[in-house]
Amino acid sequence: MSRYSDVKKIILAKWPKAKIKSIKEFPEGYNNLPYDVKLDSGEYVIKMLKVKGYEDYILKQKHIGALVRKKFKDFPISKIVKADFSKKVINNPYAIVEKLEGKSLQTMYKKVTNKEELYEEIGELYGKLHSFKFDKYGELDSSLNLIKEYKSWYLGRCKRVKRIFEKIEENNLLSKKTLDIHKTFFDKNKFLLKKGVSPCLCHGDSSASNVIIKKVDNKYKVSGIIDFEFSRASEGTYDLFGGIRTFEKKYRHKESLVEGYTKWNKLPEQWEKLIFLYLWIGHLNQLTNIKKMKWRNLSEGDTLNRKRSLRKKGLLVLKKIEKDLSH
Repeated sequence: MSRYSDVKKIILAKWPKAKIKSIKEFPEGYNNLPYDVKLDSGEYVIKMLKVKGYEDYILKQKHIGALVRKKFKDFPISKIVKADFSKKVINNPYAIVEKLEGKSLQTMYKKVTNKEELYEEIGELYGKLHSFKFDKYGELDSSLNLIKEYKSWYLGRCKRVKRIFEKIEENNLLSKKTLDIHKTFFDKNKFLLKKGVSPCLCHGDSSASNVIIKKVDNKYKVSGIIDFEFSRASEGTYDLFGGIRTFEKKYRHKESLVEGYTKWNKLPEQWEKLIFLYLWIGHLNQLTNIKKMKWRNLSEGDTLNRKRSLRKKGLLVLKKIEKDLSH
C-alpha cells in the first residue's frame, strides 16, 4: 500500500468529512517522512515517524511551545495537532502538525534580499530559546525532564571525539599518518571546549531546513522554527552555529546572527574559534557516517556520487579548519 494511502487514512481518522485537495511529499526531511496536506479546512504537515523512540521526542515540541510562548508570546513554533503511536490507524507512528506559512530558508536562501536582517531575527529567536537554563547538560524526555545527564560538556565532547577516532581507525577511513595529525590537532585545541556557555534549552538541529520564512512587504521574515525532536540541555554556541550543511551561510552572516542573539544571551569570548572546532568535529564524525547514509528519491549511482562528494569536501574542510585554528 502506498504512503499516500496511509496519509489519507490518517486524515480521515482525524477529520472523517474532510475534503482532500492535495498531498505532497516534502523533498526535505531525513529522520521523518513529511507530507504537505491541503484540506478544505486548512493546511497541515503529517509526519511518518521512521526511527524508534521518536514517539517521545515528537511530544517535546508541544511542551517546548507552551514553555517558550509563556515567556515570548509570539515565538513561532508550530502546534502539534495530534500524535498517534498506537499503530491502529496505520502500521506506523505519526504526527499531525500545524502548517506554518512559508518555505524553508534552505530552499529560499538565494531569493532572500534582506539576508542580514533575517539572520539577525534568527539569532534573536535562538537567543530567546537559549534563555531557558538548566543546571546540567543532558537529554530531555517528552516532558522536558532532564535525563541522561552529562557530567561535563568538555569531557562529553572529548569522549565523543575519541569514539570518532576509534571508528575511523576500525574502518580504515584515514591513513594512520593523517589520523595521528588529527589526534595531535585535537589535543592542542580541545581546551576550547571548556569555553562554552552554561547549559540551556537548545533546538538540537538548527539547520536552515528547520527555519521557515515568508515574504512580508518585500522582505522575508521568520514564520516558524520546526522539528524539535533533538532538543536538549546543551551548549548554546554549538546550537546557534550547528549544522554542517548550513554553517557556511551562518558564518557569512555571523555579525547579524550574533547581534540578534546577544540581545537575549551571551557568547563565550572565544566563540569564533570554538565554532570552528565544533565544525571540525562535525566533519570528522560525518566521515564515519557516509557509508550508511541514504537519501530519498536518489538512484544508486547518484547516492554513490553524493557520498564521494561529501567525503572529498569534508576532508578539504578539515584541512582548512586545522590551518585556520593553528594561527
